[in-house]
Amino acid sequence: MVVFCRLWIFSLIFIGFVYHSDSLWCYQCGDSSATGSCITDTAGMEAEYLEFNKTNSTTKEDRPTSEGDTKTKQYQYLKNCQNSEYDRCVIERIEEQGLLHAYIRDCHNSANNYSFYDPTFLDLDPARNHTSCIYDAFSKRVACVTVCETDFCNGPQIAGGKSCRAQTLIVLFYSVLVAFKYIV
Repeated sequence: MVVFCRLWIFSLIFIGFVYHSDSLWCYQCGDSSATGSCITDTAGMEAEYLEFNKTNSTTKEDRPTSEGDTKTKQYQYLKNCQNSEYDRCVIERIEEQGLLHAYIRDCHNSANNYSFYDPTFLDLDPARNHTSCIYDAFSKRVACVTVCETDFCNGPQIAGGKSCRAQTLIVLFYSVLVAFKYIV
C-alpha cells in the first residue's frame, strides 16, 4: 500500500508538471470585413485544428514541412504562443456605425493592452472565457474583447479533437492502475 501511495503521489506531481509545461495554442487571423475569412472560414480553422491534432497529438509543436527539412509548417489559423509572454487567447471586434473595422483572433498577454482601451477590459477573467463590450459615444464605436486561457478557445470548438493533456492523464492513470494490480 505504501508503494501505491508513493506511485500515486509521483503521478500527481508528474501530471502537474505536464499540465504546466504545455504551451498555449490559439487561433490567429485578422480582418476588416464582416465577410473576411477570419470570421467566415470556420471550416478552414476546423480543418487545420483536426490536422494539427492528428499529426501533433503528442508533441504539440510546429511540424517540419518535409522529412529532413528544418523549416516548420506555418499554419494559416493556428499559432503556438510558447515563445512569448502570451498567456491567453483573445478575440477583438471593433465596429463603427454597424461596419466592422477589425476582427482579430490571436495570442495575448495579461497586460490588458487591447486595440481599444477601456477600464472595463481590465477585469476580464480568461479562466471564465469572459467577453466585454463597450460603446464609445464620441467615435460611435463598439469594441468587444473576449479572453480565454485554453488551447484554441478563441475559435471553433471541434468535438473529437485530441488533447495532449487528456491523453497523458489517461495513460498515467491506466499505468497506476496496472502497477497497483501487480502490487496488491
